[in-house]
Amino acid sequence: MAVKGLRQRQGDATRELLVSIARERFTEQGYAATSIEDVVRRAGVAKGALYHHFSGKDALFRAAYDAVLAEAVSAVMTAALAATDPWAAVRAGLSAFLDACLEPSFRRIVILESVSVLQQEFAEGGIGDQELPMLRTVLTPLTQDVLPGVAVDSLAHVALGGLYGAALFIARSTDPAAARAEVDVVLDVLLDGLRRSNPGS
Repeated sequence: MAVKGLRQRQGDATRELLVSIARERFTEQGYAATSIEDVVRRAGVAKGALYHHFSGKDALFRAAYDAVLAEAVSAVMTAALAATDPWAAVRAGLSAFLDACLEPSFRRIVILESVSVLQQEFAEGGIGDQELPMLRTVLTPLTQDVLPGVAVDSLAHVALGGLYGAALFIARSTDPAAARAEVDVVLDVLLDGLRRSNPGS
């Protein structure tokens, strides 16, 4: 494997720093109130360094969005793959995703602001590039072993819609923790009903 040169390592470090600071600012004050000037000032770099890595504020937001979402996806996969029973894996994975909704960065950047900031990408089908592969992995054992006749791709899309509906409910609540607990009850009812409809599972 090729070793990165000093300039590339410095460039990578600058990009990571910019994304980290942008993530903090977008979380604390939102997209509209966050300026490129504020981010580069806090990073201690020239504006040109930012534009070397990002075409503008939208691209910087997308990088922060991807970073926050990747952390949630990693938590989901870790939780789901730790369970051996397909039902337990699904329950653990979905719970990890809903837990992410209590994290300020995930709640503001991924749930509340991404649709308006990245609306063009979403309109062109750019949503789900991390979530759908995650859900396919979590749900495949269920469709293979206990839900014959259910296609994993359609199930993943339906699950994604449900998850983001639940995430919006939690994120918009004045008491996200209480809303998260309410969603847990609904999730258990849905999974129990699905399991009862397939007694062999």
